[in-house]
Amino acid sequence: MTKTDLENTPDRRWANTLTEYLARYNITLGENPRILNIGCGKNVTWNFLGVLFYLASHDLGFPDYVGVDVTEEAFGDGKRALGDLVTFVPCDARDLGNHVKGPFHLVIIEHPNLSTSPEGPRIWGKIFQEAGELLDDNGVLILTSFWLNDHIPAQIALERCHYRILYSGRNQFPGRRFDTSSSGEPLVMEKYILLARKGTRRIGPQDRQQ
Repeated sequence: MTKTDLENTPDRRWANTLTEYLARYNITLGENPRILNIGCGKNVTWNFLGVLFYLASHDLGFPDYVGVDVTEEAFGDGKRALGDLVTFVPCDARDLGNHVKGPFHLVIIEHPNLSTSPEGPRIWGKIFQEAGELLDDNGVLILTSFWLNDHIPAQIALERCHYRILYSGRNQFPGRRFDTSSSGEPLVMEKYILLARKGTRRIGPQDRQQ
């Protein structure tokens, strides 16, 4: 494996993503921050390692990291690899507040499937509401999508839940291309990224970057 390959692994890309976008919007995490990954699935290992790289580079200690998904099986190899380093919580995220206690300084949601059914935006709207209740007043939510069909509805749903959008657009550190949509759009892991905080201001034209 070449140096370039090592620098483009999912964990390194997540570390670079956090470094770039948190600094860009003057977002600071305190020491040993609490981090919530909603719908973490089997990819939780890579995200957790990326978080560790980021925290280590800023002398911020070790995270209190919680991964949530709908069933125990969804955690897959992630739970076997990380063990007690991560608190794994199987639950329906629409009822998140009854299973997880806040506040969290960083909430991460990777590739929410808002477009797979007509109910997707409503379901994720409820999840975003629950996440907002658990998000620290100075915390931030980071959401990634692999195509516009999920990215744009996620942004709209977050705005309806009174999040303040800091950034919405292409991710500077995307992952691998894995397919092409029926409309011809390349499907790329972490292709789009969105940062949001609790608030009431709606996104303006100057904030939208496609």
